[in-house]
Amino acid sequence: MSDLSPGDDALELARLLISTDSVSPSLVPGAPGEGRIAAVIAQRLEGAGFVVDLVPAPEDAQRVSVVAVHAGSQPGPTVVFNGHLDTVGVEGMVDPFTPRIADGKLFGRGASDMKAGLAGLIVAAERLAAADHPGTVVFTGVADEEDASVGAAAVLRHLADRGVTADVCLIAEPTWLDRVAAHRGYAVVEVTLQGTAAHSSQPGLAVDAIRALGALLQEVERADDELHRRPAHPLLDHGSFTTTVARAGNAPFTIAADATLVIERRTLPGERAEDALVEVQAMLDAVAARMPGLRTGARLTHQREAWEADEQGAAARFADSLAAELSRDAEAVPAAVGAPYWMESALWQAAGIPTVVCGPAGGGLHAAEEWVDLDQLRRFPEAVIAATIDALSGSSEA
Repeated sequence: MSDLSPGDDALELARLLISTDSVSPSLVPGAPGEGRIAAVIAQRLEGAGFVVDLVPAPEDAQRVSVVAVHAGSQPGPTVVFNGHLDTVGVEGMVDPFTPRIADGKLFGRGASDMKAGLAGLIVAAERLAAADHPGTVVFTGVADEEDASVGAAAVLRHLADRGVTADVCLIAEPTWLDRVAAHRGYAVVEVTLQGTAAHSSQPGLAVDAIRALGALLQEVERADDELHRRPAHPLLDHGSFTTTVARAGNAPFTIAADATLVIERRTLPGERAEDALVEVQAMLDAVAARMPGLRTGARLTHQREAWEADEQGAAARFADSLAAELSRDAEAVPAAVGAPYWMESALWQAAGIPTVVCGPAGGGLHAAEEWVDLDQLRRFPEAVIAATIDALSGSSEA
């Protein structure tokens, strides 16, 4: 085990992980993906006494995740530490894989999202193993979080196949050490509008797809306004409808026969993402009723459910213990917050594993200058160690 403090050890490991290119090939064709970083982490955790498996995704064997298990000498609960290995691309960055420290910040691709969090979890797992914890500590580093989450799905299947159940999962997404207690879900609906082309001098002969597109945009706006009139969620505000892509027309003197749109629905806990297709179809029916001869189509291309943390069980007790540790000598007490975007916590909790989301952060996520706050990075692993000992010892009745 390292002679460094957990915080300094996490800093050194974060620098190593940043220097390891793990850009997602789903987002940047030809990028290396997670194979190399998975090997680095696997070797380190094997050296700490973990039983390690590299888990390829069935859809793509090049997308590799890590599952590392350490059983203590006494029975007890199982705690999972989870983070994602992949990053977005590096366009516009200078030396993205050369970690740099300045002004209390660590710079580099993935510094905040989420190699600092990964480093903190790995160091915490190592220190717990060295302390002969009760119960079981599981580390999972998953591939493809930035796109389709094939790594999380593969890891959850892997754990289920081996009969591994868990009492709580900590995901170290960048939260500024606050606890994300809820996040929105989403659905993406692809729409086609098919009319009839005609010369622009004879509009009466056409069924104008651009006119239909405009009418549909108004329906989307009305639906979004209606969502904002509903009672707000205490952490997430409202759901939403947004048109993110609209295309129509291909010649200056031809009335467009075809148009396509992509409509995104952001959902709240209690709403089903798949219902977005029914909602969009109702909009299309309203437009088609005003435009005889217009043909419409809608397809749900992908969806993810909203999530709300379990506020009663082991995850809530773990979250309270973690917040208490992070509050020590801190200027502000960590808060329970909501995230407008989706996270993989929904997948873990849907698999029956209550989930806590908390990790160090900084700025520049997915941007050209990404960084993590060094104080948060250093504080995080010590708080995780203390909260996990609390949970595994049963003092929190976890």
